[in-house]
Amino acid sequence: MNILICHERFLFRFGADRVLILLGKGLKERGHTVTAMGNRCDPEVVASFAERWIETPVEGVHLELNEFTRDWLSRNWRSLFPAGGEPEVVIVGGWPFFAAIPFFREISAQVIFIDCGVVPNHGYSEEMVTVLEKLHGLRRQYLPSASASVAISRFIADSQTRADAGDAVPIRPILLGADHMELSMWQSDQLPIGDRHSSGTVLLQNLKAQGKKVLLNLGRWEPACYKNSEAAFDIISQICATRPDCALLVLEQPGNLEVPDYLRDFVYPIGFPDDRELLEMMKSADLGISVSRWEGFNLPLAEMQWYGRPVLAFDLAAHPEVILHPWYLCRDASDMSRKALEILNGGGPPSAELASSLKWFRTYFRWQRFTDECAGLLAETESQQGKAAAAASALSVDVSYSVRDSANSGVVRVARRLGRKLQESGFDPVFVVWDEPSGHYVFPTEAEYEMLGRFNGPVFKRGMRVSKSAEERTYLAHVLTGLAPSEHWLLLPETIFEGSFRRRRQYARERKFRTAVIFFDAIPVLRPELCNEVIRNNHRAYMLGIAECDLAVPISRFSADCLRNFWRDSGAPDTCRIVTDVLPGEFGGARRIEAPLQRNISTVRILCVSTLEPRKNHRNLVHACLRMAENHPELDWSLTLVGNKYQGSFEIAEWIQEVSTREPRIQWLGIVDDPTLDRLYESAAFTVYPSLIEGFGLPILESIWHGRPCICYNQGVMSELAQAGGCLTTDVTDPVRLSEAIYSLAANEDLRLRLSREAAARTLKTWNDYVSELMESLRSFECLQNQKLLESALYPHCLCDNWQMHDSERMGLMALLARHKPVCSIEIGTYGGGSLSLIAQYSNFVFSIDIDESIPGRFQFPNVSFLTGPSTLVLPQLFAELDRAGIAVDFVLIDGDHSAEGVKGDIACLLQYVPKRPLFVVLHDSFNPGCRSGMLESPWAKSPYCHAVDLDFIPGRVSEYEGPFQGQLWGGLALAYFLPERRAGGLQIRTSANQMLQRLSVTGPNEAEMCLTSAV
Repeated sequence: MNILICHERFLFRFGADRVLILLGKGLKERGHTVTAMGNRCDPEVVASFAERWIETPVEGVHLELNEFTRDWLSRNWRSLFPAGGEPEVVIVGGWPFFAAIPFFREISAQVIFIDCGVVPNHGYSEEMVTVLEKLHGLRRQYLPSASASVAISRFIADSQTRADAGDAVPIRPILLGADHMELSMWQSDQLPIGDRHSSGTVLLQNLKAQGKKVLLNLGRWEPACYKNSEAAFDIISQICATRPDCALLVLEQPGNLEVPDYLRDFVYPIGFPDDRELLEMMKSADLGISVSRWEGFNLPLAEMQWYGRPVLAFDLAAHPEVILHPWYLCRDASDMSRKALEILNGGGPPSAELASSLKWFRTYFRWQRFTDECAGLLAETESQQGKAAAAASALSVDVSYSVRDSANSGVVRVARRLGRKLQESGFDPVFVVWDEPSGHYVFPTEAEYEMLGRFNGPVFKRGMRVSKSAEERTYLAHVLTGLAPSEHWLLLPETIFEGSFRRRRQYARERKFRTAVIFFDAIPVLRPELCNEVIRNNHRAYMLGIAECDLAVPISRFSADCLRNFWRDSGAPDTCRIVTDVLPGEFGGARRIEAPLQRNISTVRILCVSTLEPRKNHRNLVHACLRMAENHPELDWSLTLVGNKYQGSFEIAEWIQEVSTREPRIQWLGIVDDPTLDRLYESAAFTVYPSLIEGFGLPILESIWHGRPCICYNQGVMSELAQAGGCLTTDVTDPVRLSEAIYSLAANEDLRLRLSREAAARTLKTWNDYVSELMESLRSFECLQNQKLLESALYPHCLCDNWQMHDSERMGLMALLARHKPVCSIEIGTYGGGSLSLIAQYSNFVFSIDIDESIPGRFQFPNVSFLTGPSTLVLPQLFAELDRAGIAVDFVLIDGDHSAEGVKGDIACLLQYVPKRPLFVVLHDSFNPGCRSGMLESPWAKSPYCHAVDLDFIPGRVSEYEGPFQGQLWGGLALAYFLPERRAGGLQIRTSANQMLQRLSVTGPNEAEMCLTSAV
């Protein structure tokens, strides 16, 4: 890939320059061709990573340099980059290339802005303030044109990038590395002569030899501005008042530093050491201090921490993201002086915690990781563009509620995040709103797009379809041209009232659109007492309406089972395909927190994120906390509730507000934006999600995403989400047990840390993963439809959905039945009815045995009798009755979807039966290895009158086979042939599964019949 990196300068001694230089080196090492462009550079440094250096001229007024550079590029571009040689990616570092960003977008799909932030104006000259104000204006004007932005910290992303880009640009906070000092890439002979000074190491060694404690002031000396350098004088003065054996080294030339007379014996300017010398000084210094009042990252802070040396910094800007241990963050100069003395006297955080933090720090803060993430962003964008270009279908997304909802409840949150990720993934969705009066889908207005884009929702971009106003709408149907109707998908990610849903389905059918619905839960059907009357009355009809769509996408396996069972019990048509796409755990694009909680927190902050509705169980949570306060008054805690009121249950919010006036430690914030919620998660010691029933339980995984333990219900989907670690489950219906669980996590620091480590170690699905699976489901729908046509051709009149057999197994079974033509058949275990529907076609009459009482009501075959109960009780009685009636059983299928013991019991019953005519017994393991072990451990193979063909291709043994079926075989059939006479020493015939399947697949069903029966 050809990559152009643009920046004012490439001089390694400046922080922003180093970021781009190291990024360039990393991209070159990954095989990319890099060109550097700017006003000036260190030639040797640029040559280390760039194939070409393009120097842009500097003319005219400095404030107009961005516009001049844009015009110069426009005039000279073809001479700089002939046709076909343009960069595929442009990386912009800032001045003087802001105005050129729209131009770059015209020639490159990817223009990435690396945001190191803009320093505060305070303390600078009027001329410099004018430049900074100009810089702010350029950012606001041109950053929205970039394709993406990399912020060097979450602080920069939240405080500047998002504010200037206005949500028009995907933003990825990627923290910098700290290991570049070890590389010794730049030496002092590369510095300008006036900047060279190499006495620092010798001076430090001399001071140490005198028994001095040496402090290193990090960063260049810049007083009277945000660098706040003069504060170092006050700090060293306070330190030396107690310990006069201390010295402070500062990075400034001696002639440029005015040291107060009373500090001349304590403060030493050392100039500008090169990397090698500064590295040795950082390793030898007793303490580093950073007095800056604003930093977008603070490279010197990270550099010294890399070597395990203590560094103190103020608790502000990006410092909390970079600091090795929270204890090193200081409130002010006095706090920094106090902590400095404590460190110099041998104190500070526990050594074990520091060792753990340093191990994590040195694992994470590597430039390789920074470059990997940046390169991954480039590859991800390139891949997404490729997907968009290759996408076979258009996609309209129904956001009718999300464009009006000022809150961000679970369903709307999913719709917004899904829409944003569809955009970022390059699938170019069309967002539409259902207009009830006209009975049409229409485009949102700009105001509706603004509402939709809140909480990390989709962004409104130039060129998107828009309605002028709510009264003057643009119809979707009027702009869909050049696209076959069957290629258009309508995605409905919101729960809808059935009356409107029915009209939307009709709209789609009339235009032959395919419809896909994201299904959240069946709670109003399962637990109607937990929902208000409006929701309760609608949901059953809504779930039946989904059955009329093409594709249902449940958010969890639990919800999928609920939907499938509801359709079965309601007699709904089985034409809608269900494909589960489990929701991700990623929170709003925030960086995953993989570091465990720190120890010694003063206040145990508890967070609960949930809409205030009855099933969310807030009353029990509040009662549990009040009980804890009464029983453990010594505990310092707080409970913060985040979530909107619930229509029809405002009394919950009113009650919580009333409680909070009496108990100020309980606070309800209502609706908050994602950056605020992100900070609340990070400041929490743990979270509580006391909901009684959910379709998924997204806040549980969002808590895990932030590395925070979560207390949740020990039942349902909450219990499933908790199993992978990081959670403490309890009976949330009991306030006493819930209170005990909260107290145990609040008071037991070791338990919190263990669960936090489990949370940080969990593998969580991202929104990119979710969108990829969803779009794959839409793309593969045509293949699924073709598969249905194939199934109907191969197995006419059979129930093929949820038939737990591979095609080769179905063909083998069909060949046996077609040749054998049994009179009386028995199936043990009916499940989805696929094999039963096949057996019924080839048998005179059939008995179905299943413990599931719903089976007789689900299937209707004229020649099938259904028997309900344990097979080991029903089967012997059935054999006895058939013997009395003079009816010989000549085919049995055991669908071994239960335990190994159950299979062995069925086989034991069979071995007690004396066949009256040749009897085929087929065992299918239903993908359950336990049933195979049940077969092998039973007397099956030892029976003197059993001849067996074992098609053995269970999952654990797939790799043993070679040929075209390798990696595709699962499940298995075992076939036994019982003779009517009990003869000793029967012959066992075993054949290779792969050979059998090759013959079945190559020669067709007729040959398959001969193959199978001749083997027997």
